[in-house]
Amino acid sequence: MSGLASVGCEPGTEIEMSSNNHAYNRELQQDARSWAAFTGSKYTAALRQMTSPFTQGLLGDRPSARHLISVLDQHPLVGTDDDGPSLSDNGFYADDPWRFNGQTDFVELVLVVEMLRMFTPTVAGQEPELSSYKLKHTAEQFLRPHCDYVSNGRLIWAAAALGLDLVDRGGSLNLSVGVSEREHHYLRRLTGSGQERPRGHQFRPPGLLHLQDALARCAAGGPLTGAWVRPASAQVGAPFHDWLTAQVGRPDPVGDIANDYTAGVRDSDHPIASTPGELLSLLYDVEPSPSFYDAAVAAIAEWMATSPEAAPIRTDLVTRDAHEVAGWGAGPGDIEVYRYRCPCGFGEIVEEHDNTPGFREHDVHIRCDRCREEWLFAAGLPVRGWGLVPAIGAGRAQAG
Repeated sequence: MSGLASVGCEPGTEIEMSSNNHAYNRELQQDARSWAAFTGSKYTAALRQMTSPFTQGLLGDRPSARHLISVLDQHPLVGTDDDGPSLSDNGFYADDPWRFNGQTDFVELVLVVEMLRMFTPTVAGQEPELSSYKLKHTAEQFLRPHCDYVSNGRLIWAAAALGLDLVDRGGSLNLSVGVSEREHHYLRRLTGSGQERPRGHQFRPPGLLHLQDALARCAAGGPLTGAWVRPASAQVGAPFHDWLTAQVGRPDPVGDIANDYTAGVRDSDHPIASTPGELLSLLYDVEPSPSFYDAAVAAIAEWMATSPEAAPIRTDLVTRDAHEVAGWGAGPGDIEVYRYRCPCGFGEIVEEHDNTPGFREHDVHIRCDRCREEWLFAAGLPVRGWGLVPAIGAGRAQAG
């Protein structure tokens, strides 16, 4: 990606051709001359594109027109070979020339570069599978209204300029591009017409929010907020999620729920469940069948019985109420009532605290016939710190 680097400017500054910025001006002028000669357009029109807010580097260094042009000659896969150019608008080894409009072609190519920058690149040894043709349609959806059309060839061109892995599948105008397929699927669901929006954001492209904000600011003529720094890859511990996904393929109800859960994570249908309580929260939203819920309880029970990292479950808080009482001669106090969802979602867990002097009673109980049979309060916990464990295979847990 270093080939895109050039002298940059501070976010939000006006780009002026003045003696105060000689190095930057010289870079822009050289790029404009090269682009004008390459596309057969006017120098002034090319310079206007070089100074557009959209081409100043929204997710990194300002893309260089000279580097973009050189890619078409020097790239090991899509560069010119003995038979002539290897790339054109229609794709890899298409027999038609490039088409440039002389007004917005550089801006549109840079926008595709920025769109690709927001994804996580594939790592060494990971074979790219995502088709450039599919990516080009996603780019069109995402970049509207800033860019209405993206050709297959320009998508490949932008990917090559970024140094992304490209794979020739043989006999096709399309190449496979080395960016995260799951992040692409997330973006496609987010921007595609008729698509259900993703409800889990574990595969949101890391640069998406910054790029969306930068595009909106550029369109409105406002200053950019600052440079984007790609977040370092970090493994966040999620032992229950890891255990549940490892059960995929089991020929029993636990394997069935693991299959469905893992598919939902992969497709961004729901977030990762780091704990059994988060799995129950996911089930509240989908209203599972009784058998599916039973499988979830069986999975949680097995996890708690076998994992040293297991902890009692806290369900979702629904309401909190507190009201003052006059007391009975010892002074006023208050009564607190917290209502939580029960595990199956059709009842509630009620936590009550009578803080009236002379009484000070504290209690928590399950108001659901089914959950009273299937869940126990873990022993040894205070009322305010209650937690649940499945009655089946409770192991270390006892009724509270």
